[in-house]
Amino acid sequence: MKKGLALVVMLMLAAMMLSGCNLIGYDAELDGAQVVAKVNDTEITKAEWLSYRDYMAAYEQQYYQQYFGFSMPLDEETLATYNEPALEQLIESVVVGDKIKELGFDPLPEEDAAAIEETADQMMDMYKMIMRYQNYPTVETVEEEQERLASATPSEATPAEPVATITDAQLDEMIMADLTAMGYTRENMINSETVSKQNELFKEHVYADVAITDDEVKAEFDSRVEGNKTNFDETPSNYAMYLKNGLDAYYVPAGYRGVRNLLIKISDEKETEISTLSSTLTTAQNALTTAQSELEELNAQDTSEYDEETLAAYNEQVAALQEQVVANEQTVTDTQAQIEEITAAAFSEIEEKAAEVLAKAQAGEDFAALLAEYGEDPGMTAEPEMTRGYLVCEGLGIYDQAFQDAAMALANVGDVSAELVKTSFGYHILQYTTDIESGVVEYTEEIKTALHDEMLTSAQEAAYEAAVTEWVSQAEKKTYPKVMK
Repeated sequence: MKKGLALVVMLMLAAMMLSGCNLIGYDAELDGAQVVAKVNDTEITKAEWLSYRDYMAAYEQQYYQQYFGFSMPLDEETLATYNEPALEQLIESVVVGDKIKELGFDPLPEEDAAAIEETADQMMDMYKMIMRYQNYPTVETVEEEQERLASATPSEATPAEPVATITDAQLDEMIMADLTAMGYTRENMINSETVSKQNELFKEHVYADVAITDDEVKAEFDSRVEGNKTNFDETPSNYAMYLKNGLDAYYVPAGYRGVRNLLIKISDEKETEISTLSSTLTTAQNALTTAQSELEELNAQDTSEYDEETLAAYNEQVAALQEQVVANEQTVTDTQAQIEEITAAAFSEIEEKAAEVLAKAQAGEDFAALLAEYGEDPGMTAEPEMTRGYLVCEGLGIYDQAFQDAAMALANVGDVSAELVKTSFGYHILQYTTDIESGVVEYTEEIKTALHDEMLTSAQEAAYEAAVTEWVSQAEKKTYPKVMK
């Protein structure tokens, strides 16, 4: 009897051991408290690591959505790609934090801490004022009512008895509760500004020995000149593209001229109509191309072995596509006719005015004055284009071809278009304003300063990365990969 009981107990213990993982419940808090890494004397928990990893992934997802228009899936497989980068950044932040303490920036010097508290108080006062007028625009406190009634003149209509029920202190408490719910607290502001100031002081320490000499700046300028010269002499149109994209150019290739553009544009109403019809035309053309392609694929099929039902379905599909082709062809034809009709009307409206202005320009009237009075091209309202004109050279593909051809057809500086130049924008009257001097641009103080600042920033960033990399390599680190599973 006792042997039998002992056997049962042993079997029960064995079963419990084999299924122990099912008997012990998952504790998220305990799991999150596990250490994934230890850096010097600081432990990084699994919860901290996972939180930062998910933040990194969500931030990048938002970035791609905002700038590229597509969402990145945040599934487990995708999140796992952030495991190591997130841990590396957390380790780096611990190392930097320890260095900030070592340098005496944590806690902040009293003067800096006091300035931050003063700033936080000013910010809180501003947020409270905004919140007051946003959430309680009609609320009048007891104290405000008393002050208003006390200063009222006898002729002013005032209530016989006070009606306000909320005191200044109560309203302040309500406003503070609203701000707290949104995360705007004095403590949060102080913490945020403190971290910002600590990082500022830390970077100033790292940057202390970083400098860029005048000789280095000049060497960089010369290097960029040579790079531009090789690029622009080989393909002169690249110079205009550089400027169009907001890039600095330090060399001007030969062959460029300045051309001022006096535009008499079609009406906004007609422009909108044409734009809308153009969109309709594009949609119909795309639908037509798709239907024709699908119909071509169907017609290429061998239907000799289709049974009666399959053949009927096939013929029905062919007929439907043929109808789509015919309908889209008709839409394309009708829309093109509408565009041509409205375009003709649009140019008819402005032709007389454009011809009059052209006659004045060809008669020698001051082109700048005509441009100021009649011109409707916003690109001609700011310098240097207003005086110099647009940059044009042979083979440049950034303008309408009619504009490009007419601009390069002008023979001499000062020449004006022999006839109106027609583009989708309206009628253009062009003037060959100047030849653009080729060669190396002048090495001005402005260029020198801009290059210096750019080079200094790059050198500082490189120094920061190098210093942090070295400190991370020197830190005592231990990671626990199994905990990260």
